[in-house]
This record gives sequence, structure tokens and C-alpha cells, in this order.
Amino acid sequence: MTIPKTDIAVIKGAWVDGMGSPSTGDFHDLVKLSIQGNLTAPQSCKINQGDVIKVNFGFINGQKFTTRNAMPDGFTPVDFDITYDCGDTSKIKNSLQMRIDGTTGVVDQYNLVARRRSSDNVPDVGIRIENLGGGVANIPFQNGILPVDPSGHGTVNMRA
Repeated sequence: MTIPKTDIAVIKGAWVDGMGSPSTGDFHDLVKLSIQGNLTAPQSCKINQGDVIKVNFGFINGQKFTTRNAMPDGFTPVDFDITYDCGDTSKIKNSLQMRIDGTTGVVDQYNLVARRRSSDNVPDVGIRIENLGGGVANIPFQNGILPVDPSGHGTVNMRA
């Protein structure tokens, strides 16, 4: 949306020689404050065709969790895709970002709490996710930026 030059405030002033108040006709514009420019509203994107992203880890026996900050013994990571459609991106000059933010239970940058011990509420099982495109890289759960194709349509290949 284009905002034409629009005056939003005017500061007026007047002065008189000697004593007294200036009359209404003596006031003049001292400063005009105006705005103008282009406004691009956030792009509306549909992620996974509007469905919740679900990753099925299957059954993992608790005895397989033997090493801190490591996957359970014998566990095979699960690959999944995040598809997106952001429509026409030409008006925003193809500058899109998709971000992951863990809202609860983030232990550190790369670990999201999946379970806490019932005895003392200490996190004991976590989840990490990786972006498989362009080399495997852990994605942070706070402000984790995922690559987005400039066309506004595509798929991000992930692993959890």
C-alpha cells in the first residue's frame, strides 16, 4: 500500500511586540510533520495446507535413553517436510522468512522439552530438529530461521 505525503501535525507559533497575547491571525506554521511511503503487510502463508505438523516417533522404550544429549540407543531420526504457500511475493521483493519459536520448555537453543520427570519436574527428554537442505544444520527453537524459496512456494526438508 502506498501512503501519499500526508500532513499529520502542524506546530504554529505567534509573537507580538510588547505586552499582550497574539491575535488568531498572527499564528503561522512553524513546523509541518508529514509521512509518506510504502507499507507491506505481513504475507499470509499457508503452512502444511493448514494442517498441524505432526511427527510420529513411534514407541521408544525408556531404557533406550542412556546418554545425555544423545538420541536413544538404536533410534532412527524421523524425516518430515514442511510445505508452504505464500501466494504472490512480488510486492514484498521476495523477502520472506519462516521462523520456529518454541513457546514452552526450551532448555537451550537447540533442545525443546518433550517430557519432564514427574518426581521433580526436571526436563529429561528433549527434541532437536535439523534442516536437511544445503547441509544438515540444527535449527534453534528460539528465532530459528528456516530457508524460504523466493517464489513463496516450496518445501523445507526436516529431521527430528
